[in-house]
Amino acid sequence: MGFEPVLGAVNLQMLLLKMRPSHAYLAQIKHEQETTFKKLKGNFLASYNGLRKHNVDAFTTPFWKDSLALLERVFLPRPAFSFLRNSIVRKTLFVVDFGKYTIDQLAFLEEKIPNRELKTLLQEDYVGNPILVDSEHLASFMSIQHLYHLVRFLDRVQCNLHSMETIVEWGGGYGNMAKIFQRLKYTAPTYIIIDIPLMSCVQWLYLSTILGEESVNLLRKPEDTIHTGELNLVPICFLDRHRIDADLFISTWALSESSRYSQDYVISHNWFDSKHILLAYQDSNSYFPSADRVGIMAAREGAVIEDMRYHPGNHYAFR
Repeated sequence: MGFEPVLGAVNLQMLLLKMRPSHAYLAQIKHEQETTFKKLKGNFLASYNGLRKHNVDAFTTPFWKDSLALLERVFLPRPAFSFLRNSIVRKTLFVVDFGKYTIDQLAFLEEKIPNRELKTLLQEDYVGNPILVDSEHLASFMSIQHLYHLVRFLDRVQCNLHSMETIVEWGGGYGNMAKIFQRLKYTAPTYIIIDIPLMSCVQWLYLSTILGEESVNLLRKPEDTIHTGELNLVPICFLDRHRIDADLFISTWALSESSRYSQDYVISHNWFDSKHILLAYQDSNSYFPSADRVGIMAAREGAVIEDMRYHPGNHYAFR
């Protein structure tokens, strides 16, 4: 969630009209993803039914319990190919913004990354039929923002991304941050996304459509194991079964929107022994009364806190 998109219904229609040629081109060059998606989505309900029986209430907030009920209506029994255009998804998982914030993020990326490489990093996938905001790079706001988070972190901390072997992401949305990270890194890391069961299944479908089912390891049973050098989806109900030692801990608003129990779990496990931390979080509010705790705790562990431009009340914590 993080912050609300600055985009009205009229502006959205204008954006869709402006980007129609870009959407058509993306559908043309990545058309095979629709076939793959249709083949994989037949396993979605069975995977979720096997996981939903496990209780995860301690990890979630009332806001996300209510949102889960709405998202189940979107994704069950079988997700639609254009799920990223669903209004509920756009309120919870897929922000559309083409204002000053987006322009500045893209300008920062253009300054830091050569244009040819940037186009490769930002080019969207057809699965989900995401709304594009930039025709030159065929980019959505989410891909621009996720790459921006990573590059801002690397620029601030001055660490070597390519030496990081294990990454843990708390709350992975529909899987886009993991996709962008893998594009940015030369060699495949052990990437672990911890999330509620429904989102683990969404991530499996999205990432398997793009990367191939063999590259994505969804833990469906308590005894399943994390695979080294692969993209691992760990439903939060199985978290206690695994010892995770990471080089980088990432959470963009998910941990600040999680319960105090979740926050205490992460902190008591020393951010999964991560040397580095990339957090985005917001000030505490009526929806998320414990949100800014994560920034306070990260600062105590040596993280630098930075405010986000154009979005008062939202912050980074980098270590």
